[in-house]
Amino acid sequence: MFRKFYDALYLQLCSSLSSIIAEQTDPVKVLSAAMLEIGKVLLSLRGKVLSIPFPSIEVEILFFKTIKPKFYASKIYHFELYGLDMNRPVDTNETIAAYYKERLSELQLFFKLNASMYDYFRTGRNEMDHLYFIRGAEIPPVLIPEMPETDPVYATAMDYLFAKFIAYEFLQQEILNRIGLLDGAKVVTDLPLADLGVKWTGKIVNLGELIYGLYYTGQLNNGNATLSEIVALFERMFSVKIRDVHHTFGEIRERKVSSPSKFIDSMAVAIQQRVDDDLKYKPGKI
Repeated sequence: MFRKFYDALYLQLCSSLSSIIAEQTDPVKVLSAAMLEIGKVLLSLRGKVLSIPFPSIEVEILFFKTIKPKFYASKIYHFELYGLDMNRPVDTNETIAAYYKERLSELQLFFKLNASMYDYFRTGRNEMDHLYFIRGAEIPPVLIPEMPETDPVYATAMDYLFAKFIAYEFLQQEILNRIGLLDGAKVVTDLPLADLGVKWTGKIVNLGELIYGLYYTGQLNNGNATLSEIVALFERMFSVKIRDVHHTFGEIRERKVSSPSKFIDSMAVAIQQRVDDDLKYKPGKI
């Protein structure tokens, strides 16, 4: 119940941002529209937290470690994406690729400079959560690599850094996708595809899980299909917008309690059940 409001709010934000990206091509207009949507959601998020006390320390940790960072990551990501687009050189593919690789190196340097906390973030450790994600916790300054927020009622030692980790991972994947396209990948959205009348009516996060499963196991083009190509193909096949697939991966990663492959697991169970049903003894049959 605690997460229901925040999950709905985040899905609403992702949907709005996806529409903005699909409808706008001008980086200035994209940033302006995105900041407007994100600002409204962040204001609603803060108001909700400050109006209703957390029922327990565990819930407070959950909010500042998991929920708040992914919202703020959207703001950081769109600012970074704007900078990436505005500073991109108008030149040959080789020059543009060199620019993208330089930005990748900068992201890698950030991760290295914060290696200890990035490891804490990536591995899901929790032994320091009572210091990192509780408001007002006494923590030695040497353990705080970056903390720009000073709001004592709505900030903890590490929630902003976790937001940057999420945003920079999204940005890193976006840059890799763009480099892949420059290296000769064809844009799938330009290819004709018959309208078979089949539309995706399930959750976008489930479709995202399928896409990442195909991508990471190299099922398409002998493992050479880029994430952007696969996303574009699924969009055209199923008449659906999934341009927020990086945000979707954030949702997949948050499925720590159940399984990050929750949908694919349910498919396996359904197939096994059908096989078991077919193998059951049927009266009158030999």
